Amino acid sequence: MDLKFLGRGSAFNVLEGNTSCYFIEKDELFLIDCGENVFNCLIKKKLLDKVKCVNLFITHTHSDHIGSVGSLSAYLYYSMQIPLNIIYKDNTHKKVIERVFSAFGSNLEHIVFIKYNYFDNKYTCFNNIRYIATRHCDNMHCYGIKFNCNSGVIYYSGDSCDTKNIEDIIKINKKIDKIYVDVTSLDYKNNTHLYIGMLAKVIPFYLKDKIYCMHINNNDCIDLINKLGFKVVSLDD
Repeated sequence: MDLKFLGRGSAFNVLEGNTSCYFIEKDELFLIDCGENVFNCLIKKKLLDKVKCVNLFITHTHSDHIGSVGSLSAYLYYSMQIPLNIIYKDNTHKKVIERVFSAFGSNLEHIVFIKYNYFDNKYTCFNNIRYIATRHCDNMHCYGIKFNCNSGVIYYSGDSCDTKNIEDIIKINKKIDKIYVDVTSLDYKNNTHLYIGMLAKVIPFYLKDKIYCMHINNNDCIDLINKLGFKVVSLDD
């Protein structure tokens, strides 16, 4: 399973767009995060014209990850008449998401909330989906997403400042397909994103070609990623 990226930039790297990705199966769009410019991308690429519903993951509630959920919700309901399904982890996660949509003026009756395990063993490109708590900002709940697939584990870090989840996945899972990681070229105390040098210390050589870096802050970050032998996610054409 490949994730197709609509953007790969950090919050202030507007040239690369807000980090968000998707895949399609069974005429369903699975979308990870929906930052300020993501709705615009979905419309321009006509992705919503090709599907019967949208299944949205929300990793956390910084605006570069949820900034256009209100527009997406209204458009799907009023213009497309197709459901927006929110895939949530637990009641705490659900309540946070409900507050976000309410703040955008969205009608919660126009949204369907579906717990992650509803999707177990119903699709060909993945077997199940699991949210994993990450350490990003102390004042909010933040998550990565793990897809268990026949091809191996695919892990999407969301925004994270440490390597714990990645190390655990490498240790526990014998078969890894891809690991998508939030990285930055900036190295300072209490960084809320993962300095690329920290990632390089924990990735075995044989897994370097499985590492795809995202949420990049500038061109220096891209240079460092390439220098260390990792990959930068490609934007969907």
